[in-house]
Amino acid sequence: MGERFLLQAERDIEFADALVVPRGYYLAANLAHQATEKALKGACWRVRGEQPPWKHSLRQLAELLVDDPKQLPESLVAAIAILNPILEQTRYPSGNVADPIPSDWVDETSARDALAAANEVILWTRQWFQPR
Repeated sequence: MGERFLLQAERDIEFADALVVPRGYYLAANLAHQATEKALKGACWRVRGEQPPWKHSLRQLAELLVDDPKQLPESLVAAIAILNPILEQTRYPSGNVADPIPSDWVDETSARDALAAANEVILWTRQWFQPR
């Protein structure tokens, strides 16, 4: 099952990249978060041999893959910090009418940063799928 999640994550990130166009930035960022979540859940399934928790916190999912959270590479922690708030901010308009709607919240730079962060995390998760 973990492999299926990783394959879907790889397909998602492929299409997220295609969405980095004007007015599609928020969708690219959202899909980058989703791809990352699927890759981490796939790795959890692979490592733990059980269904991962159905949560959206990328940090919590990554921590399930190591014995000590301090073992997480700094670059991974930084990538997750970019991605973690994206899902909520790109799904629904905020209750605060002064906030931009999701389609106006993410610009091209933010979308590209999310894609780069997602690719970093997905690359990190692939280590658990290598033959041992």
